[in-house]
Amino acid sequence: MLNKKLLLIGLGLALLPFVGATQTLKEVDILIKNALVYDGMNNPPERVAVGVSGEKIAYIGERHEQLTAKYTIDAKGAVLSPGFIDPHTHADRWLKDPGRKDVLPWVKQGVTTLFAGNDGFGPYDVQSTFEKIEKGGMGANLALFVGFGTIRTKVLGKGDVQPTEKQMEEMKKLVKKGMNEGAIGFSTGLLYVPQRYSKTEEVIELSKTAAEYGAIYDSHIRSETGRMLESVEEVLRIGKEANIPLHISHIKTAGARNWGKSEKAIKIINKARAKGVNITANQYPFIASLTSMKTNLIPGWAQAGGNNKMLERFEDEVDLKRIKKHLQKRSDEANKKVMLSSRDAAFDYLNGKTLYEVCQEWKLPIEETVIKILKMSPAISAISFSMAEEDILNFMKEPWVMTGSDGGGIHPRTFATFSKIIDHYTVREKVLELQQTIYRATGLTAKTFNIKNRGSLKEGNYADLIIFNPENIKTNSTFKDIEHFSDGMSYVLINGKIVIDDGEHTSVRAGKPVLKQ
Repeated sequence: MLNKKLLLIGLGLALLPFVGATQTLKEVDILIKNALVYDGMNNPPERVAVGVSGEKIAYIGERHEQLTAKYTIDAKGAVLSPGFIDPHTHADRWLKDPGRKDVLPWVKQGVTTLFAGNDGFGPYDVQSTFEKIEKGGMGANLALFVGFGTIRTKVLGKGDVQPTEKQMEEMKKLVKKGMNEGAIGFSTGLLYVPQRYSKTEEVIELSKTAAEYGAIYDSHIRSETGRMLESVEEVLRIGKEANIPLHISHIKTAGARNWGKSEKAIKIINKARAKGVNITANQYPFIASLTSMKTNLIPGWAQAGGNNKMLERFEDEVDLKRIKKHLQKRSDEANKKVMLSSRDAAFDYLNGKTLYEVCQEWKLPIEETVIKILKMSPAISAISFSMAEEDILNFMKEPWVMTGSDGGGIHPRTFATFSKIIDHYTVREKVLELQQTIYRATGLTAKTFNIKNRGSLKEGNYADLIIFNPENIKTNSTFKDIEHFSDGMSYVLINGKIVIDDGEHTSVRAGKPVLKQ
């Protein structure tokens, strides 16, 4: 049987009787038998049966012959584990769209719980946000962060300004509102307008407010390039002064001149962890990132005030000269590593082309090309091939790093993050063992963010379950042909309902809000 004692101790729960559970339980709705079962807590697998009644796991054990079931799944030759939890997404955009509420890119990979509102983009009106998203159902469970960027924009606008004492109090009230309404943490994206204009002290003060609710601080750090190490130190300072647990989203070191800094970052973080600092991170397994083109290419001062102000500066002779001078510093090699990505059908002809290719096609220098594109669509995204595989592997091997997609845009990470970890890094390259791969996508994430009753196999937990053969997991999304679902998930159950049945989507939307407990 599963080592239930270790599982319960790991969850910090009292030990409950396990043997003889079927003495009172006679029937389950769904019985899954003959699977190799991973508990999500980094323990070796065992071959036991799992019974589901209603939304919950009702039975785990060997004596399933005593049970009757309305529906039985024979999972011989397959693995059963908790459903994956994705701690960093922008799936709220999908869940608000009636045509995309099934969130199939994630569900097809075995993701049953999504976090959104990362990068400081989370709502402070958490309750009303959930009410809107729940209409029409949710294809997966959802947890929300309250976001620094949303709050700063509400109180200060998008300009390069600093808050007064009164404005700080207003922002703190909005953090409290979000936390009281069930946000699982406080997120920041210190690279983005207007968050990039904040001083560390401002972030600390708001984090102190979130800490009063037992929240976690989740951050897209201020720099993932030249000042990456200083940005990690800033996170540690925020954690120390605000007395709040820390989480670095999509940890990476970007830009060829910064390759190898993962080793120094890991040393800094491990030193802090050795002193008792609660700091973790998530990671996606791709050498290219995705963000708005303006964030990557336009200087911060020129973005102040938002898109309309930026476009006004493009029309100002003095400002435009400064912006062009900044862009002229880019090399052809750098421009070959930036690929355009947009959901707007009007820009289909640009998708998949590099900045260098567009410059050649339009017969324009880089500064004119970038300005022209941003005038057409100031929100257009860009995929940047800026990372080294060695750094990805260095972070991946650390026990405090979990899997997170940062999915939502047109990028393979939306469609293939979890499947690539299994397909490439577990089955083929053997960087991770399967139980590690599952743990860093289930139990570790649930434990880090204090998500109760999910992320591990335990009687009484919600029946978020996945069944798959690791050898059959395949990624189909590429950088040249992105929007393809992954293959290989045989069954996906969310809150006890079958969402993927023998590889096919059932159109059931069984997701629920996951609120801070």
